[in-house]
Amino acid sequence: MELLFYIAIVFCLSILFSFLGMGGAIIYVPLLYWLGMDLLTAIAIALLLNVVTTFSASITYIKKRMVDFHTAAPFILSSAIAAPFGAFISRSVPDTTTLSIFSLVVALAGFIVIFSKRICHSECGSKASWKARFIIGIILGLFIGTVAGMLGIGGGTFLVPVLLLLGFGIKSAPATSALVVLFSSLSGFLSHIGSLQIDLSLLAAMGFTALVGGQIGSRLMYLRNDKLRLFFEQYFSKILGIVLLLIAVMLQYSLIGK
Repeated sequence: MELLFYIAIVFCLSILFSFLGMGGAIIYVPLLYWLGMDLLTAIAIALLLNVVTTFSASITYIKKRMVDFHTAAPFILSSAIAAPFGAFISRSVPDTTTLSIFSLVVALAGFIVIFSKRICHSECGSKASWKARFIIGIILGLFIGTVAGMLGIGGGTFLVPVLLLLGFGIKSAPATSALVVLFSSLSGFLSHIGSLQIDLSLLAAMGFTALVGGQIGSRLMYLRNDKLRLFFEQYFSKILGIVLLLIAVMLQYSLIGK
């Protein structure tokens, strides 16, 4: 029953987050922690599932030629460099401090997702200049990498709205974000690999499920049924934002007695 429960959770979340250009760790970490795993193990597993989900999604997005590699490159470079620093911080501070920061980050992500204007079906207009995208990529990438290493999240929740503001469309923003999250999560996971304490058969099952879910979620972007596709585009981000805010509240509530 425990195995089926984990598989069901990972399957649903990997579909949702690969569609949104994210990995899902922002929910995996508190969920696994609540289910009894220590925080560092939860972070390591969440980052690994992030890697698998975004790798699977990126395969589809690259085939569809929706990934902007020039924009992704500075994000990938700086986030991969910063992730080990974030991992060092997470091992140096108490769990309560990490969880408090995590809850604030989750709440901020929830507000960003709820109020981001995801209404473009192609490109939202002319993109910012390559120089502007490069500078933003380096600066924001350092933040994403630090957050990935410290809290076990890939940063896609922040990156997708930023890409939309830079002129990316509803398809190219999640596609480019997924590739960045893949590398930021991989760097973070390698920094936490020594903390991984879990049954390998359970980990393999979760990983395979995330791989399948990532394929399904990334392909939902190209549904031919207009009504169903519009539903995903218009409402999924709002539902996600509400879920993130609820998680932030529950995290804060769980810390009251500690």
